[in-house]
Amino acid sequence: MSDSVLLKRDRDILTIVLNRPEKRNALSPEMVNELHRQIDRVSRDSEIRAVILTGAGKAFCAGADLAYLKQLSTFSEAENLQDSKNLAELFNKIYHLQKLTVAMVTGAALAGGCGLALCCDYIFAASETAKFGFTEVRIGFVPAIVMNFLIRKIAPGTALHLALSGKIFSAEEAKKLGLVEQVFPLNGLRDRTMDFIGTILQQNSFQAMMTTKTLLQDLLEHPLNRGLEIASAVNAKSRQTHDCQQGLKAFLNKEKIEWRKF
Repeated sequence: MSDSVLLKRDRDILTIVLNRPEKRNALSPEMVNELHRQIDRVSRDSEIRAVILTGAGKAFCAGADLAYLKQLSTFSEAENLQDSKNLAELFNKIYHLQKLTVAMVTGAALAGGCGLALCCDYIFAASETAKFGFTEVRIGFVPAIVMNFLIRKIAPGTALHLALSGKIFSAEEAKKLGLVEQVFPLNGLRDRTMDFIGTILQQNSFQAMMTTKTLLQDLLEHPLNRGLEIASAVNAKSRQTHDCQQGLKAFLNKEKIEWRKF
């Protein structure tokens, strides 16, 4: 495994750490490829139910690596297209990963780094140090891949304003915009993140949560009538699952289920 990415496991929670602190965890080809490998691996591990994505040092991820940006200027159109597709595929894998995913942002999450966080189900941020921004336009670049995930998180008009301005904004402002779910002090961020994940895994059926996640993502791709057909089929199928049967039984008997044991 490349040392550009570190792994830390706690029961059924895996933390993936971007580990280029001296480069503010900028996305290099090596890091992107290692993230591909680790996301593929965790997707096959049924014992892992949640993934925390975070960065070592003072930044979450400052976007593309500067040295690599210099190389890109010499790439052919075909080479640039292949490189873009590789990053887009990584973002898509994280977005669709059948695990509960949380981006734990302790510092700057800029450009592609902000996009990486957006691919997760939740973003938790440090109140004092987390910064966000879609700064690509400042260097004549376009936040093309990132925009696909930004417009699935907030209103298109707000997404456009953020992308056009290239402004860098705080965790509190990101929360107001709907980009960030929770803001905590830096020294308590990991504990609060772990507490949240532990609680949600304990009180909810993992199978039901992942089905819900997939359904919502599918519904975004379809008009209302087709969406209702898809939802009806999922609803009917879910009633036959073991988790639903166990959940209904416990509810009717006024019993409490500890879902994390299933």
